Amino acid sequence: MFLRSRFFQVNSAQAEKLYNKAIEFAALSGGETVVDCYCGTGTISLYLAKHSQKVYGIEIIASAIEDAKRNAEDNRCDNAEFILGDAAVKMQELVEQGVRPEVVLLDPPRAGCEEKVLAAIAQVMPQRIVYVSCNPASLARDLAYLEQNGYQAEVAQPVDMFPMTHHVETVVLLSKGEVDSKKVRVEFSLEDMDMSGFQKGATYEQIKTYVLEHTGLKVSSLYISQIKRKCGLDVGQNYNLSKKEDAKVPQCPPEKEAAIMEALKYFQMI
Repeated sequence: MFLRSRFFQVNSAQAEKLYNKAIEFAALSGGETVVDCYCGTGTISLYLAKHSQKVYGIEIIASAIEDAKRNAEDNRCDNAEFILGDAAVKMQELVEQGVRPEVVLLDPPRAGCEEKVLAAIAQVMPQRIVYVSCNPASLARDLAYLEQNGYQAEVAQPVDMFPMTHHVETVVLLSKGEVDSKKVRVEFSLEDMDMSGFQKGATYEQIKTYVLEHTGLKVSSLYISQIKRKCGLDVGQNYNLSKKEDAKVPQCPPEKEAAIMEALKYFQMI
């Protein structure tokens, strides 16, 4: 492969290993659509194009995009398209055009990805993300963001591009994961849910928290137990009974009783 570039890895032997590792992690079968963010002059994009149906390379530097287009022409690659612009914006434009990539590759500068780019990728929801990084610190930061948005780092492979130095390139595979019997991600809203079958689901701590947040009052388990008994609900623990026969048990004040009643209604326990 002939490539023109204003920037290229000086260790060409290790660069080839790095690109091959990125291809391996992408797990392309030939029919996928791939988006290569921070594509530069298209070095990795053209490798990806050999194994996929279509590759879109996005880069904000105009001269790099010019080189990428020439590289595609010189290597007779007709399934790689290079786009000039901000990755976050152009990613959204591709989605609006009906492009839904199965794989996104990231190869940002040392500062790592801008958060808006990561947010755009999370919205697109590719099956896999392959992240190539030259800075472990920014890599760790960006992986944390992606994991908070539904991705799991599956494997990481360091590549020694600069022997006898502390610098290292790292290739990481992140995946949305497959839905199976062992792991299912479920999201729902309690506000829209019929909780009539979960009358025992609200714990004493949940009731206390609700009352405190909505009224500013602190209520004890004893008071909650008393009100639950008034409503004919199972108490589970004898909070309002004492071991001493002559012990005086404090009774729940009216304002706290009203607040607890409101919590019981909220949790559809009464």
